[in-house]
Amino acid sequence: MIRYRPFELHCHTRHSDGQFTVKGLMESAADYGYEGIALTDHNTTSALLEVTPALERQTCAVIPGIEWTTFYGHLLVLGCHRFVDWRFVEPDTIDQALAEIKEAGGATGIAHPWEIGAPLMCGCKWEFHVTRWDLVDYIELWSNDNPHSHSKNALALPWYDALLNQGYHLAVSAGRDWHGPDQPGKVPLLTATYLGIEGSITVESALDSIRAGRTYVSMGPTIAVSLQQNSQKLGLGETAMPGSAVISVSVGETQRRDIWGRHRIHVEQIRLVCNGQVLDERPYQGDAEIFSSILTQGWLRVELWGSYAEVQSGLLGLTSPIYVEESR
Repeated sequence: MIRYRPFELHCHTRHSDGQFTVKGLMESAADYGYEGIALTDHNTTSALLEVTPALERQTCAVIPGIEWTTFYGHLLVLGCHRFVDWRFVEPDTIDQALAEIKEAGGATGIAHPWEIGAPLMCGCKWEFHVTRWDLVDYIELWSNDNPHSHSKNALALPWYDALLNQGYHLAVSAGRDWHGPDQPGKVPLLTATYLGIEGSITVESALDSIRAGRTYVSMGPTIAVSLQQNSQKLGLGETAMPGSAVISVSVGETQRRDIWGRHRIHVEQIRLVCNGQVLDERPYQGDAEIFSSILTQGWLRVELWGSYAEVQSGLLGLTSPIYVEESR
């Protein structure tokens, strides 16, 4: 059975430019209701030497990772079985590097692709010339605490949609780019990346969910999506056929509510987005919504819209796509 579990997939410690100890990071993640993190220090994996099975049992699971930090962009590399050298990658050789990561058993995500670049923040904006998008697993659409307080996140979504419209299969993630403890008594607006994991949480089960596109991001409420077509029931990351389908969307408002409820987050609308356009939308009234839709070639995702804090209307969560293709 697949269960969606909250993760934070972009974290730093004192082993690079963070203020966290490894133990402090894992304890803080557990305090905020995350069941797992990706440990992604800049250009080093040395922090992983401090992760022990006992510490994971006491706090949260850890996906081993690294943030390739280059002059042309930052790449989150998770779960490699061996070292893959990041130091000599050029804009036109990124495809070879991505292929080597795959051969080493890793999964890849582009971090904050529309961050400010040179000359203010040299290397933070994604400027690699990827042609093999099938070698990229996910895009970090939301970066930092409040996803709507940064223009880079507003720019990332249409860029991501354009890649989907070209036929690429790419999952979504949110990353706080977490560097240190919060001030006592203050809980920032925290997103989570939910991974659809079958069975218990392990490194491989978490990576499998990312590779399969079983992810969604949320500022709080959980999202359950299923698509019924003929005799098949499909979920995120899977592929439907063009034609009629019934989509069920349920919103959960209990998990981690002690964290996100402090920010007065309220779901007001559920949207189906197909190929970048709103296919259908309904006011959220607390029950599961059933949409009967005609699917066209391309992709479909679910979005939650509503209010939080002083913001009257904003995107609260969105899923990775269900794809729509003639042949599967």
